Amino acid sequence: MFAIAEQNLTIREAFLWAEDYLAQHDVPDVKIEAEYLLAHALGCKRAELYLNPHTKIFGVGVNHTSRLSDSNLQIFLDFVERRIKREPSQYIIGEQEFWGLAFRVTPDVLIPRPETELLVEKTIKTVSSKSEVVSGNNNIQLTTHDSRFTILDLCTGSGCIAISLAKEIADCRIYAADISEKALAVARENAERHGVADKIHFLCGNLFEPLLAPESFNRGKGMDVSFDLVVSNPPYISKKMMAGLEPEVKDYEPRAALYGGEDGLDFYRRIISESPAYLSAGGYLILEIGYGQAEKIKRLIELSDTFEDINIIKDFSGIDRVIKAKRKG
Repeated sequence: MFAIAEQNLTIREAFLWAEDYLAQHDVPDVKIEAEYLLAHALGCKRAELYLNPHTKIFGVGVNHTSRLSDSNLQIFLDFVERRIKREPSQYIIGEQEFWGLAFRVTPDVLIPRPETELLVEKTIKTVSSKSEVVSGNNNIQLTTHDSRFTILDLCTGSGCIAISLAKEIADCRIYAADISEKALAVARENAERHGVADKIHFLCGNLFEPLLAPESFNRGKGMDVSFDLVVSNPPYISKKMMAGLEPEVKDYEPRAALYGGEDGLDFYRRIISESPAYLSAGGYLILEIGYGQAEKIKRLIELSDTFEDINIIKDFSGIDRVIKAKRKG
């Protein structure tokens, strides 16, 4: 590492070195990782590493302008050094893309996964099906409600679900709850970044508990509005699964955002049993679920005897990923 720091490397040479160095330390997907870290060290997009003549890492056109400055090289080396310790690139960079938006992430929040976009997609489609809508600028505009559509996002973390929904559904009010005030600080920052802070009310507490707190709403009593939808990507990793997680997840992501109890279903039990008190008649509960959990969670919903039209939705890999149920009228 020290020898590399002393060299006047081209961008291509730095990339090839990082790819090999990461591989030596068993980091997965070394080519993508090297590209990702190098692009951020240079302050450019990954595509520019191949298209921009000043950052081109392959092909003709590599010249003296393609050499890393001392400062850029040092930033890149620091990134790589952190990555070989299996720290996730998203925490190193401080950012992760979700729903086409760049979200700030820190070790206080779970890194948003592409699979969770299915939850956002199905929620938007549910809003469309519940309302007469007109579409413009990719936003859903309600035309039959005399008040805004209300959505509760539990275990909001970085705010990626709530913020994505706020961007897509024009006439809505979203309440986003998390037990971690540090996570909510990140979520608030992301809401400001994407211009939807006025549409989201952030609440600190364990699942539905902050809805009962008078101070959360500046009223003499707690929450007195019902929700059209309750959505959540809760912790669902079981005790057995926790032991087998990759070091990027097990050693760096917040345990409170991962661990769902002995069988991984603790949060589902509470959400399923408590949500009917907060859902309007005909409202929907939409949850992300873990691998192999679909039938067990469906059974929990059935046993509650307060929901109907229970649907399990598969992701693009054919894995059961989202479960949706309608509160009985």
